[in-house]
Amino acid sequence: MKFAIFPNMEKSVFYKLFPQLADIFNELGIEYYLLDKYKKKAEEHNLFIEDKHYKSLEWITSHVSYVMSIGGDGAYLAVACTMADYPVAQVGLHMGDFGFLNLISEKNLKERMIQITQDDYILEKRLFLESYLIHQDGTKKMLPIALNDVVVGHSAIGKMVRLHLHIDKQFIQTYAADGIIISSPTGSTGYAMSCGGPVLPSDSKDFLVIPVCVHTGLTSPLIIPNNAEVKITLPEREKNVHISLDGTYTFQMAPTDQLIIKNCLKQIRFIRFKDQGFFKILTKKFENYEKKE
Repeated sequence: MKFAIFPNMEKSVFYKLFPQLADIFNELGIEYYLLDKYKKKAEEHNLFIEDKHYKSLEWITSHVSYVMSIGGDGAYLAVACTMADYPVAQVGLHMGDFGFLNLISEKNLKERMIQITQDDYILEKRLFLESYLIHQDGTKKMLPIALNDVVVGHSAIGKMVRLHLHIDKQFIQTYAADGIIISSPTGSTGYAMSCGGPVLPSDSKDFLVIPVCVHTGLTSPLIIPNNAEVKITLPEREKNVHISLDGTYTFQMAPTDQLIIKNCLKQIRFIRFKDQGFFKILTKKFENYEKKE
């Protein structure tokens, strides 16, 4: 069994935790690898790992069957999108403040790793969001895939934007709002939920359109069926509009551009343990966070 480890190298707790993780992997006969670009940062924090454990991304995508993100939800999303086109199973070790995606904690790390070695888990498929811009001359610019959401809004904080929404080539309405969130089921527990959107189970095939702080127009979130196409266009007056994907990538949208968003499935699968029902995880996360507060 081969694991690739993708940590958030900015979290100091990782450097304290890694020796424990390596001991568990060695005890269970799990081979583990990290990206070679992590070596310098690790050694700056006095974490010295044998060279045989450092590999290129190309090598990792060809040789490992499991990937582990270490950090918060941001780390999990980044790994999922990096490895989306490869037949791997992903699990996350939680070291963030509050999140829904990483299902292993430091407390149950060994127990969960034993379960993985015994195939005692469930593999889930999750929808990604595929988006692209069509420019005025007809050329197409593909944007990075997103596991959580695609957000369209004004490039300046606090300024309203007008956005035309189309679904399956039918014009729906013009929103005057802070923006629009197009969310996957995974993203429905993130920014979408904080803006009043419904929570979708992680294996749902639907996705969401949620307006943010609507001034005029329909305020209710929309549930969009599988295989539908969402299109966002702009009035000519809107010249400072940005697109954000998973809060990581940002692109400018011109008034003459069309933004197309669809859902899609990728090769990657996601590990969930059998005692972790989706809604049970949801309520438990909130309970634990309130206790911490």
